[in-house]
Amino acid sequence: MPGERALYDRLWDEALAYFRAGRVEIDPLLVRREFDDRRGLTLAARLDGAALGRLSGVLDDLRTLAPEQHIYRPDELHITVLSVISAAPGFDASHAPVNAYKSLFEALFAAAAPFTVHLRGLTASRSCALICGYSPDGALNALRDRLRAGLRAAGLADGLELRYQSTAAHVTALRFRAPPANLDALAGYIAARRDADYGPCPIHAIEFVVNDWTMSHDRVRLLARYALGGRAPE
Repeated sequence: MPGERALYDRLWDEALAYFRAGRVEIDPLLVRREFDDRRGLTLAARLDGAALGRLSGVLDDLRTLAPEQHIYRPDELHITVLSVISAAPGFDASHAPVNAYKSLFEALFAAAAPFTVHLRGLTASRSCALICGYSPDGALNALRDRLRAGLRAAGLADGLELRYQSTAAHVTALRFRAPPANLDALAGYIAARRDADYGPCPIHAIEFVVNDWTMSHDRVRLLARYALGGRAPE
């Protein structure tokens, strides 16, 4: 948990320096989605209904403060457990060894216990706004390590985490797609909620999906859903 907090604080400090200079990092493909062919394979944990209910006000506030930006829908919010193949232009899932991945993940997740992520505070990077998540007992990173080891042992790690190695349990809520109309207000909103408590989110299942850059509801394709510990997903 201290490591996650240090990461969120570092991101905030870097973002704040950008914001004070009136700058953000814009992704223009979020406007021209028809030209965005970035795709990949991801293991994702979805938030339960109670957590989504507690976060609905945050999403509403972001839409009010920054309507020109890409704000995630509630059904798009997720925690990236692992970027199995990092999203990149032109990726075609039909050429990936999907069945081999499925077999490996089925065994690994059947042996993994459900865990809880605690959602507390907002932060930002120069390209997005995030809901901070914490895995207090380290269960999420322990699961990631087992998945990485399994993929490498099976010779399935070629596209693994090419952008960055996942170490936190954050949930992306906003991405910049245009110069912010009121960056000061947005930064002030995030700053005032750096320690807001959004409560626990139990994770009982993991989804294996083909995804675009933002896990868009109309572009994600579910390949499999795994119950942790072999239990039926709740």
